[in-house]
Parts: sequence; structure tokens; C-alpha cells
Amino acid sequence: MKIIRMVHCGFMAAVVLAVFAVPQGLCAAGSSDVVERDRVLPLKPTSDWNSQMALGILPAADLEGRAASVGISDYRFRLVKNHKLDSKMTLTIGGGYGLKHIDASTSVGLPQDLHALFLEAGAHYGINDKSFVTLKVYPGLYSDFSDIGSDDLRLPVLALGGYAFDSGITLVGGFAYRFGNHDSTIIPAIGITYQLDERWRLSIIAPRPAVIYNASREMSFFVGGDFASDEYELKDRSLGAKVIKYRDYKVMGGVEYLPQPAVKLTGAIGYAFDRRFDFYDGNRSGMGIDNVPFFRLALDMGW
Repeated sequence: MKIIRMVHCGFMAAVVLAVFAVPQGLCAAGSSDVVERDRVLPLKPTSDWNSQMALGILPAADLEGRAASVGISDYRFRLVKNHKLDSKMTLTIGGGYGLKHIDASTSVGLPQDLHALFLEAGAHYGINDKSFVTLKVYPGLYSDFSDIGSDDLRLPVLALGGYAFDSGITLVGGFAYRFGNHDSTIIPAIGITYQLDERWRLSIIAPRPAVIYNASREMSFFVGGDFASDEYELKDRSLGAKVIKYRDYKVMGGVEYLPQPAVKLTGAIGYAFDRRFDFYDGNRSGMGIDNVPFFRLALDMGW
């Protein structure tokens, strides 16, 4: 718990420092021409460097059929460098780290900390002003880190393409393929985004649909969903399985604030449901968790 408190304090301090440390005009991400391009090609990198720090808290909730509860805290950091080869091709290289802290009694038989340490590499190609393709890979170690081996390796791959029509509709299609995962290996990513006018945008793309309202250049509001899962290797054999997966479904509403063109603060609150832990390569059955409210904070910076 002491380590988690230190990480939490460090995260919040970094958020405060970063908001005031980035000079005005450091990045052109807020200029009108970039904003217009983002509406058509939302996945195109707009800064040479991008970083994100995020914190998500799921308060303690009862385990189904057990006299015990579990709370989950998520801490994530990501840093990437975008290298523009020409007017059409941009390469991305970087990495990140995620810590999922599980607060539960030892009698429940859950790991305390799950880690994700990964590299990120990708390419974005603008075929023309209205269409693009993007490919990204995230090779890394996903486990409890009590011992590190080749079975900790996972290789998520994301491939997407899109085409923007003059009507404001952009079609997006692709998939995520998770090499090394035991379940839900292929995740389709398909849908549309629709720029209704200067303020309203509808994004119907699984697994993260959203409706966004741009109140001003600095402030926007959103409602949406997040349907995802995380899988980790377990080295502590006393837990009765080699692999653990946590998954849930979330609905949320929040606000994005740009105090400076290169800085974005995001805050969201919502409700997590249909939650559970699943186990693989062992003799354990899955564990359901009661629904619970949650909140999420994130800081994005570009320079």
C-alpha cells in the first residue's frame, strides 16, 4: 500500500507540474487546420512527442457469492515519438507501463499487483486527404512480475483504415489481434464517426463509442462506453492458475479541458458492470464482481 500511495502522489504531482510547465504555443495541435484534419483523420499524430498519464479507480465492491470485496486501481503511463517521413507517412516509436493494483484479502486468492511493460511501434499512412491506414504493435511483458519468462510475452496488434466523406461521415474498420492471449484473441474495430456540425461529433466505433460536444476550443464534454479486458501471466502457483483476465463494461461521462494547446486534461465518472476475473490453465473458476461507480483522470501532452 505504501508503494501505491507513492505512485498516486507522484502521478498527481506530475499532473499539476505538467499543466504549468508547458509553454503556450509549444505544439500546433490546437491550430484550426490541425483540428480540421483531426476530424477527418482522427488517428493522425499531431505532435513530435506525445505522453499520457492516467489514473482509474474502481472502489471496493463485493465478490459474488463470497463474503469479501475487491477494489481496483489502474495507473498507466505512455510516451511515444512520432517521426514524419513525408507528407503522408508518420512512424511512431515509444512505450509505456501499466500497474493494476488489486485491493482484496489474501483469502480471496487474487494477486496484489499486475504489470504491463510494453513497447509501441507503428505507422500512419495518409493515402490522400480523406483516407488513411494505421498499423501499431505493442510487444511487452504482462504478468505479476514475481518472475519473468517468455510466457509473460504478449503481442497486441492494431490495424485500422478509414475514409472520410464530404458529408462529415468517416468510415473506420479494422481489428486488434492479441498474440499470446488465451481468450478474445481477435477484437473487431468497426464503425463510423459523424461530424454533425462544428460542435457535435458522434463516434460509433467498437469498443469505445462516444458522443462529443465541443463547447469551445478549450472545453469539450462527452458520454461514451469502454468495453475492454486485460490479461496477465501469473507466476504465483498458489493462486491456482497460470493466467488471469479482468474484464468489465463501462459507461461514462466526462470533460476534456485544454488549458494550453499542447495539454489536455480529461476527467470522467461512470458505472462499471458485468465485471469478473477469469482464470486459465488451472483449476479455478471465474469470479464475478458487483457493479460499481468509478472515476478516471488523464493528462495528455504533446510537444
